[in-house]
Amino acid sequence: MQLLPTNTNYAALLGFAGGPGVDEGELRRGYYDLSRRLHPDRFQTGTPEEQRASVQATALLNTAYTTLKDVESRGRWWLERIGDSLSRDNRQVPPGLAALVFDVQETIAQRAGCPDAERGALDTELRRSRDELAERRSKERKKVEALLTGWPREGDTNAARAELKRALSELSYLRTLARDVQSALED
Repeated sequence: MQLLPTNTNYAALLGFAGGPGVDEGELRRGYYDLSRRLHPDRFQTGTPEEQRASVQATALLNTAYTTLKDVESRGRWWLERIGDSLSRDNRQVPPGLAALVFDVQETIAQRAGCPDAERGALDTELRRSRDELAERRSKERKKVEALLTGWPREGDTNAARAELKRALSELSYLRTLARDVQSALED
């Protein structure tokens, strides 16, 4: 047992060579197989270095599994892996969301300023917005999954990178907006 490098490719660690596409069943099987082989309990009688390496490898394995099993986390990880990040050159609300963000934030502000007795219609509107946000989020997650699964193995990946970044950006805004709506409804 030896220490793994901290920049270990999560996909390669779990048996996925090449791109960011993963099969959930294979991911789970690979994780549990490696987890059993690397677990610190197996190295209780080992050297201190082996024990330390086992703990480090198990922590890295858990991080890799958690990252790869969630499509948004995997997308952000892949962006970083290919030398980009979601925040780089990305400081605007995606154009397709701007009107929705404005409308929902306006409804939240109206609700905050009105008496309890008058909140019914605004609550109904916010619940409708919450449902729409969930639906849009689901569609964007499917787009990200399709992008990652079909990631170009050769040639120009700039278009795929830009589309992945756009979809992840939209998901980030949708998640934040949904959280704002939920907070307003619970207030």
